[in-house]
Amino acid sequence: MKTITVGRGEGCNIIVDDEMMSRRHAIIKIPTFGGMEIVDMSKNGTFVNGVRLRPNVPFPITRKDVVNFADVHQLDWSKVPDPLKYYKIGVMAVGGLVVLLLAIFLLKSLLSGSKETPAEPAVEQVAKPVQTVEAEQQQELTEEKKEEETVPEENVPEATSPEGSENASASKNDEVIDVYGAARASKRKREAEERARQQKAREAQKAKEAQKQQDSKAPSTSKPSGKNNNKTVVM
Repeated sequence: MKTITVGRGEGCNIIVDDEMMSRRHAIIKIPTFGGMEIVDMSKNGTFVNGVRLRPNVPFPITRKDVVNFADVHQLDWSKVPDPLKYYKIGVMAVGGLVVLLLAIFLLKSLLSGSKETPAEPAVEQVAKPVQTVEAEQQQELTEEKKEEETVPEENVPEATSPEGSENASASKNDEVIDVYGAARASKRKREAEERARQQKAREAQKAKEAQKQQDSKAPSTSKPSGKNNNKTVVM
């Protein structure tokens, strides 16, 4: 705790050269933590906010109060040391540092966000009508058919001269004719083989039928007639 003396004596911390002041007029007690107190030790009195204090009785005060000595001199608070001054300065410094760090962090985040490529706006997908979808599908099918019908440019021979084009077309026609001729020949061969097979089947069927007829006639010719055996010879 620190003690500040106020009076007109040379040993006081705050000297007021006035005959109304006592040599040791008042004492201000300043603790490290807690509220301040003032003790009146004079004849002419000490006043706090216009109220005279009782002698030798501690009275709590703050730095916002108006203190008068002998009702002629007002206390100058700038001459009274503030024990919490450095504490307040430290708190203010820490608060300022925190604010500065937050400002730097926000600035960096803004700069990094501005460097990033902006995201493309989301396109709202609208359901297409059924007719539109069918029309698009039909258009795609027609385009695919056209692509299939058209011949790629790589496969098309370069037309160097009319004779070359005629020879190329003639060779293509010959190839087509050969292919068709081979197909027809194989078809005719298969038809001839089928006819021969059917002819053989018919001949075999006829042979079976003839054999059956011969087998059915053979017993009737070899069997003797009953009438001839029963005839009698008349003399």
